[in-house]
Amino acid sequence: MRPFPLLLVLLASASLSAADVTPPKGETPPPATDLLGNPTDVPTVSKEEAAVLVVQGKEAMIESNDNPRRSVDAAVAFSKALKYYETTGDTDTICDLEANIFWCKKRMNLDDVKSFVAQKSGDKTVVAALAKVDKVANKEVTADKADEYFSRAEKFASKNPENFEQISVRYFEVAERFVGTEVGIKAQKLSLVAQQNQMKAIKEAQDAQRETLFSKPTKLNGKIQQTAVPSTDTQKSSASSIRTLYKSDFAKRKPNQKQNLLNKLMDQARTTKDDPVMLHALLTAATDLAMECQDFYAVISASDLMAMNFSGVDATAQKKTAFGKSKNPTVLAIIKLLDNPEDGDANTIVGKYFCYEAQKWDLGIPLLMHGTDADMKSLGDMEQLKPDGVAQQIELGDKWYDIGKKGRKGQPTLEGPMGRALYWYQLAEPKITGISKDRIAKRMDEIDSLLPMTNLNYESLTAKQWDRLKGGMAVISAAKDRNDIGLRLTAGKKYRIVPHPTDTWQPTTYYSSGNSRSVNWKGESLTNTPNTRQFIYFTGGDFKEGAMVMQIENGKWMKPGLVEGDGRLWLGPFSDYAWGAGGKGEIRIKILPADDE
Repeated sequence: MRPFPLLLVLLASASLSAADVTPPKGETPPPATDLLGNPTDVPTVSKEEAAVLVVQGKEAMIESNDNPRRSVDAAVAFSKALKYYETTGDTDTICDLEANIFWCKKRMNLDDVKSFVAQKSGDKTVVAALAKVDKVANKEVTADKADEYFSRAEKFASKNPENFEQISVRYFEVAERFVGTEVGIKAQKLSLVAQQNQMKAIKEAQDAQRETLFSKPTKLNGKIQQTAVPSTDTQKSSASSIRTLYKSDFAKRKPNQKQNLLNKLMDQARTTKDDPVMLHALLTAATDLAMECQDFYAVISASDLMAMNFSGVDATAQKKTAFGKSKNPTVLAIIKLLDNPEDGDANTIVGKYFCYEAQKWDLGIPLLMHGTDADMKSLGDMEQLKPDGVAQQIELGDKWYDIGKKGRKGQPTLEGPMGRALYWYQLAEPKITGISKDRIAKRMDEIDSLLPMTNLNYESLTAKQWDRLKGGMAVISAAKDRNDIGLRLTAGKKYRIVPHPTDTWQPTTYYSSGNSRSVNWKGESLTNTPNTRQFIYFTGGDFKEGAMVMQIENGKWMKPGLVEGDGRLWLGPFSDYAWGAGGKGEIRIKILPADDE
């Protein structure tokens, strides 16, 4: 969740009353109330649904700092959740929701509310929920309750000292309900302090995001006990041991096979804690192989690990030694950045390498922001915002597409930007409506035809990319708790299971907030509406309800992907308490041989 400043701005307009959003005379009358005083049209929700509504409300409340209309969404979500918690007697949660409703109400204006109701096509539950909001915000609280309210806010602040946003909300309610009193004035000051702390934390986070791989200091793990660098003779012996241990891997010559060996060596190095001689050999072998594979981040990582674990090793000097003999333009730029992290031209060169070739956009974007290419800097700023609005996502996709059109086919200058354009279009696509939907669909098809079927991100394939995968196909049904696809794994054989990206099913165990019940293999809805986030499904550890999982015999659940082992492979929809069964729909999978991965 991206943090936003909490802007505690009181609206000058008069407070909205329930009548402002109640249908006029002659139409549907205001709802009656139940025994708790709730309008009867406020829907009764389950415990799980109430928890989801709270998450949705807090997310909308944060987003309201950029889009004030979202405060109405937040208030409605809190109001619907409140009805459930009032039946439980959970005082802490009730007070929590009331404080948030109070804050949202202060930010709402009449036009936003009317627009919201109009979009809901006269949904009675929305009118009732807003009436409930009005009731909570305007309830009379006697002066003798001031200490009680303040104590609750103080207790929350003590238990959640880093949650400045919600601390400010709690004290804000106290300040506004008890205006002019000693307690109210004290609460107002504490609310402002929390807001200032929130702003400071946001700035620090933004500054940290702008740091690059070369400007941020290397973090040394204080728990690591450094040892002396092994002698030359010892290094020769341990290097020979590494080549013997991984003899079959070193014999493989394909680029992806070399990369797999590099990944294996780095993984072993990160987990080797009690054998410094072998650790040094692993890192040395990994550095040499990384230069051969042109995986320059692996070179940097290996050098940092060497400096962390061995006394007298300087990380920067280690990197310069590793890169020293290369004339590769990217390497030469990296060496410049080791001396001057603000070198604009070098930042642009290395940033493009990390984005386009290494596909490490999280490392490349900050570098581009420090570069000399104005277009790249602008895109870097936009990327750092991680937009979730459909218009902003389409805009980013369009800008990367325009840059990609200037590149040459088969080169990173085309494939890198086009791949990023596809990434943003895929995020936006489920939320696009109107004529833009056809335009983006055609553009995604065009990009599909330009990108090679190599270095695929199996987490974000397009349907056409999935169709082009060469492998066996099977169908996984939501009606079965476990689907036998006829694949028995044997030791030494690897396969990759790739679910279809847009197939959906309707699992039996999910929690819905009124949106579509269909989910894809990740357990995510594909029917999100513009400018909203969906928090429909609970997770069970690493899996969302309804997500596809796989299992070798009766082993642990795994996400579809690379799999190896011994036994039959089963797949089905995940449920937090057991395998899901009795659902509807099917999701296709491709079964790809993956011995080279």
